[in-house]
Amino acid sequence: MDGTLAGRFFGVSPDGRTEANLVERAKSDPEAFGELYETNYSRILNYIYRRTLDVAVAEELTSNTFFKAFRALPKYRRHAPFAAWLYRIATNEVRMHWRSERKRRAREQQPVGERDLERIYFTLPELEAKQEREERMRAYCRLRQCLRRLPERYQTVLMLRYFEALSYDDIAQVVGKRVGTVKSLLHRGLKRLRRLLEENDATFGGSSHYQ
Repeated sequence: MDGTLAGRFFGVSPDGRTEANLVERAKSDPEAFGELYETNYSRILNYIYRRTLDVAVAEELTSNTFFKAFRALPKYRRHAPFAAWLYRIATNEVRMHWRSERKRRAREQQPVGERDLERIYFTLPELEAKQEREERMRAYCRLRQCLRRLPERYQTVLMLRYFEALSYDDIAQVVGKRVGTVKSLLHRGLKRLRRLLEENDATFGGSSHYQ
């Protein structure tokens, strides 16, 4: 494994050094933390963007995530992969954002701009024509409207599993729950999401493109 998502998540940095060593160096060396930042910034930004569909908010929360990670790094112990630790901080940032956002429902009704759509990418991208990709992105926006109607605990595990491609073990580390609990949340979350998508299709017609 090298600089791929899987390689980074399982502890190998792009130049072959172990992530554990890089994290230890970063506790006293800002340049080493800069390497961790460069390696992880894009996926944390896109994860938060998919949760908020707001570029400015995503960039702000991503900055908060890395700032808090930098401050907490001296206390970090390798009880979880570094990326899982970052996802946990990012998830908390998103949760706090929505709790303080009193106009959430009004914001979600606003159309997503074309430039914003271009910022959404998937962990396992497919080769698609521009029109197909745009429709896929719009389908995601419709899917997200249904996701936002789910309790936070379901939103988080569904996003981490199906859009970040994290394993059950990694998700358990992010949300601080047992693997069995994660699987149960995913099962119940998918069941609720499927019902919401069916209701949405019945009301507006068409299909969600997601099974």
